[in-house]
Amino acid sequence: MAPQGGSGGGGSSKEKEDEPDYTNVKDAKELLDKIGQQVYKEKVEKEAETYKDDLKGHLNKATNRSSELSSSLDPCSSDYTTHFYANSERNPCRKDANESDVNRFSDTLGGQCTDSKMRSGGKGACAPLRRLHVCVRNLENINDVKEIDTKDNLLLEVCMAAYYEGQSIKDDHAQYQSKNVDFKTHICTELARSFADIGDIIRGKDLFRGYNEIDREQKKKLYTNI
Repeated sequence: MAPQGGSGGGGSSKEKEDEPDYTNVKDAKELLDKIGQQVYKEKVEKEAETYKDDLKGHLNKATNRSSELSSSLDPCSSDYTTHFYANSERNPCRKDANESDVNRFSDTLGGQCTDSKMRSGGKGACAPLRRLHVCVRNLENINDVKEIDTKDNLLLEVCMAAYYEGQSIKDDHAQYQSKNVDFKTHICTELARSFADIGDIIRGKDLFRGYNEIDREQKKKLYTNI
């Protein structure tokens, strides 16, 4: 008969659940994988908690050129779309040679495979249409790091790029699809790919060098500043 009462020691059930179980591993590789997962959970993940907010931006602390503050945390609110974004000089979307809006789904533009404009010499990599004309001019052409000197202002610029990028894809996708019945790519797929491109640009992982290497150096200074 099992003993009745008493705490029994040995720790709580929650603690036992958190303890790694190495008894059912099939081979050395699985054992090492489990140990690695536990080390990550106990050390890396725990230590990350202490600095995860260091790069977190707050939209309501961001300022535009007139040092105006926003009262909203919603980047799609009128605070941003009418006061911060509504400036044709800062529109992050690209124009063609005739200063007209670029058709994001045009089949006349082609991808970019020029070696000098691709990282790693362009070996096996081409920049697709969506990357060449993604709405990020406000992020790529950082000629004065004083314009984006805080993580809050950086977040504002990223949100601005994403806002215009979403509008551009939404409008052009519908028009192109109406004229090309065999075009089956879903708009959500297009948006996901474009936002992934923006993420690569911000993190410095973008394969496409762009047209001005100075911009890349300015970006390094920006991250050093903030």
